[in-house]
Amino acid sequence: METHSYVDVAIRNARLADTEGIVDILIHDGRIASIVKSTKTKGSVEIDAHEGLVTSGLVEPHIHLDKALTADRVPAGSIGDLRTRRGLEMAIRATRDIKRTFTVEDVRERAIRAALMASRAGTTALRTHVDVDPIVGLAGIRGVLEAREVCAGLIDIQIVAFPQEGLFCSVGAVDLMREAIKLGADAVGGAPALDDRPQDHVRAVFDLAAEFGLPVDMHVDESDRREDFTLPFVIEAARERRVPNVTVAHISSLSVQTDDVARSTIAALADADVYVVVNPIIVKITRLSELLDAGVSVMFGSDNLRDPFYPLGAANPLGSAIFACQIAALGTPQDLRRVFDAVTINAARMLGFPSLLGVVEGAVADLAVFPSATPEEVVLDQQSPLFVLKGGRVVAMRLAAGSTSFRDYS
Repeated sequence: METHSYVDVAIRNARLADTEGIVDILIHDGRIASIVKSTKTKGSVEIDAHEGLVTSGLVEPHIHLDKALTADRVPAGSIGDLRTRRGLEMAIRATRDIKRTFTVEDVRERAIRAALMASRAGTTALRTHVDVDPIVGLAGIRGVLEAREVCAGLIDIQIVAFPQEGLFCSVGAVDLMREAIKLGADAVGGAPALDDRPQDHVRAVFDLAAEFGLPVDMHVDESDRREDFTLPFVIEAARERRVPNVTVAHISSLSVQTDDVARSTIAALADADVYVVVNPIIVKITRLSELLDAGVSVMFGSDNLRDPFYPLGAANPLGSAIFACQIAALGTPQDLRRVFDAVTINAARMLGFPSLLGVVEGAVADLAVFPSATPEEVVLDQQSPLFVLKGGRVVAMRLAAGSTSFRDYS
């Protein structure tokens, strides 16, 4: 029902997922005031959606803002094939070298640039892993915290404290993790493969999460070797320990387990309600179709952005999603709709972004206006949104020539 004769923003000629016909969306005081078939109510800002789809903003569930945009600092020949474990290890070594040069200011400026890229893709919320270790100290955390403050009107940023150099093979790593959490990290990260005692690593991560009442978000089994398989132990820990929620990223080695082992592990993931982030770029993609069919909560992450681990990328979860579909041979309308939901409302629910749970009256107006008409076409077309709104304000818009204009948050 309309309650205003004049509103802040009026989006005309819009389509909504699962809604027939064309609607107008009226936005006032940062929220969706009404959704009607047509209205004469005027907006201070008038947007014509041209019968394109208006959706909640995209959610980027896994990126590394602190490392972003550093690929040009890596000497030629120092990175191998990132689809292999050896290539991954080479990237870790190269990252160690460039991390020694990181400053708070450097991290902040690159993180802001990466956040702008994400906004251009239609993302209004993201979760970033930030290295916390004796090499970089807390410079990465401090830099991304400053970037988060600068970008507050553009994009919501959650920070995962990530022990890139392990917890037990790096002196003082656990204490640094505690400091990072006290500074403002939102979740506790981990990577069991980085320590010689992977199960102790998992226990330590869950101990920290329980101590501070935070979620767990871990890099798990980022490998193409069958013996690198700590996922069952992480699932067991998730069942036994009281933490808000648990997310695992990569789980690549699940793809090389026997079918029987994979089936039982996927069933355990679903039963324990452990969330999965699929990062299809590096090493080997996990068993995506089986995870979706089993009802596991799945998201798609960009992971690395133009850094030693991956020199390409545009901070676009839709790009990661379509790449995963290509590898996993997913392409039916049902597949595409599940993928669309995975980068919007499902990711928002899993990561705790309540403003992104649908285009409904009363919701915060964090929105993307796409030229495509349906959720499936948004995935297939891979087009940038015409407009991106955060809290009812236009923060990015695509110009006629195809480039994107931003409000200046830097």
